[in-house]
Formats: sequence, structure tokens, C-alpha cells
Amino acid sequence: MSDNTLNNTAFVQGIADTLELYRRDQQSGPPVRTEHNPGLTPLRTRLKKLLDDIPINDQRQGLSLLDLQARLRGRKGGLPHIGELGAAIRRLGWQRRRRWSNEDAAFASLWYPKDQC
Repeated sequence: MSDNTLNNTAFVQGIADTLELYRRDQQSGPPVRTEHNPGLTPLRTRLKKLLDDIPINDQRQGLSLLDLQARLRGRKGGLPHIGELGAAIRRLGWQRRRRWSNEDAAFASLWYPKDQC
């Protein structure tokens, strides 16, 4: 047998093995969500847990979406998408208040519990 034939046979076998693993994964069903695998829990659930851990006094002073984003993990190990985070906090009953200008910053946007707005 030539080297090309051996390489082709190994390549074909590798593809067949990969397809078999994929087929087994598909038959076993979706991944199980656990507390030890936070990347698979929905963002809304992770955000609610984070907000529950933040003291009420700090919540009443307003929370920055960027600060919340830095405390959470995204689906692929990075940070969660800022738009998805904004939608999730809104669904949890929080409202955004904007300050267009002051001495410290040109623009600030803080999130407050709905009963504080």
C-alpha cells in the first residue's frame, strides 16, 4: 500500500469515529444543568442569584450593568452579552435610570429595583 492510501484510510477512519461519538452524544440527550456547571444555567437564573447576594442598601444606590457583567460568566466562558444582560435584568423587574451629565462622568446609567423608581 502507498502512503496516500494509508493516509486516506486513517482520515476516513477518523471521520467515522467522530461521527460515531456525535451519534452517541445525540442519543444521550441534552446536557444536564447542575450547580457545578453554571455555564449551562440560564442567564436570568444566574443574574437573580447574583442580585440576591447584593445587599439591599447597595441595590438602592443603583447597579451598573458593566459591574454586573464583570461578575457573571457568559455561555462560552467570557462575559455575558450586555444586551442579553439588560433584557434579563429588565425581566426581573428592574428599571434603568439615566443621568446624562454631572461632574464625574458625561453619561451614567444605573439599574434600580422597580419599587425604587
